[in-house]
Amino acid sequence: MTTKLNKIADYWNQRSSGYSLDNQEELLNDQEKWLKLIHTYVPLKKELKVLDLGCGPGFLSILLSKQGCQVTGIDYSNQMLEEAKHNAKENNVHTDFKKMDVQELTFDDESFDFVITRNVTWNLEKPKQAYQEIYRVLKNKGHLLNIDGNHYYHYQDHDYQRNGHSDHQHMEGIDVSIIDTIAKDLMLSYVLRPQFDKDLLNEIGFVLVESQILKSEQTKKGKELIRQFLIHAIK
Repeated sequence: MTTKLNKIADYWNQRSSGYSLDNQEELLNDQEKWLKLIHTYVPLKKELKVLDLGCGPGFLSILLSKQGCQVTGIDYSNQMLEEAKHNAKENNVHTDFKKMDVQELTFDDESFDFVITRNVTWNLEKPKQAYQEIYRVLKNKGHLLNIDGNHYYHYQDHDYQRNGHSDHQHMEGIDVSIIDTIAKDLMLSYVLRPQFDKDLLNEIGFVLVESQILKSEQTKKGKELIRQFLIHAIK
């Protein structure tokens, strides 16, 4: 483990209760929206072995467990895992939650049919290593679905600048300057995604790599700012 990894985990420990409230609201209001998006790319079926990479308070783990999938959720934040376990219990589903670094997975090769991750890869020190690990633990013809965004690309391109962290709810008492400072040293703050990730996944060996822009906006000069995207890849 690295000092930076521990700092990142400490920040998300602070965010855990508020983030959990966000997830609880999503479970009440947004399940169908996310299931429809997932079904567009991945045929869900009972007993599908799923890895929720950086599960946070458990939204995707719970959502997919409700579909009959066998879900393992991993995170490096102890408090996020506690929130995930609580939320799973409240939703009457069984999910196996483990503390693990997504860049150094301890699972055997070809353990999962489907790896899903949301809002995680942007804050990794070693994204290529994480993608290599995903490739390793996926079964042949297994699927990867990564939902993420260019959250800190304004360090590279000022047009991406935003006012604060207005997209997030339940941020009372959170010192966001901690993660802002950490992000200045993270590689994915300085590359335009999803194209960077797609090139990396092709290099690693995925046979199909595609993307979808989920949220974007245009500057007055007509430049598209990619805020949220989805990457789908098949091993």
